[in-house]
Amino acid sequence: MIVDLHNHAELSRNTTVGLDDYIRRAKRLQVALAITEHNRLYDRGGAIEGVLVVPGMEILNDYGDYLVFGAPQESVECRDIFALVDFVHRCGGVIIAAHPFSGYGVCRVTDSETAGRIIARMDAVEVLNGRASAEDCRKAERLAMTYNKPRVGGSDAHHAEGMFRAGTRFVHRIGNVSDLAREIRHGRCEPVIIDAAGLEDHSSPRRRASGGRRGQG
Repeated sequence: MIVDLHNHAELSRNTTVGLDDYIRRAKRLQVALAITEHNRLYDRGGAIEGVLVVPGMEILNDYGDYLVFGAPQESVECRDIFALVDFVHRCGGVIIAAHPFSGYGVCRVTDSETAGRIIARMDAVEVLNGRASAEDCRKAERLAMTYNKPRVGGSDAHHAEGMFRAGTRFVHRIGNVSDLAREIRHGRCEPVIIDAAGLEDHSSPRRRASGGRRGQG
């Protein structure tokens, strides 16, 4: 099962697509998706017109940008990154370093020692991001391997042309956010390219899917 883990809709700034746009495209591609608004927990989720929608958020923290699933809106109030990680974990959720080498990624906005301490606490690293360069994705992949972290992918879409470029393939079927958090924690996932347009250099063919504020964000 493939889930595009990083998308923005009507609650995020500089975004021109909404949930209906994602649903129409996802039905054609036979994939699921997460909506990860900037500092806002998306208010819709579950099976919508036959498409699984997982609510999440992208927290824009002083220490970088992070995808969070399975934790409440109050997570945004945790400005200290280590307090944020602890809070998400107490809630049973997962936290992922988004595009660590591009946009406001952790490896761009903190020193290497601090970044290392943060990555060590992450549940996964977004190694395939639809808006990041091929080189930044390769560096993210090496980072995840160095810290033995699960690797995920997402489109980071804000506009129609950026939709469903990348995603995450899960070994087991995902039915809700709890399933997603569990499977990420156990590393039963891998990044995949959904639509190879503009991403030809990001990944080897074995990872291609078949059938179905501040810079990036």
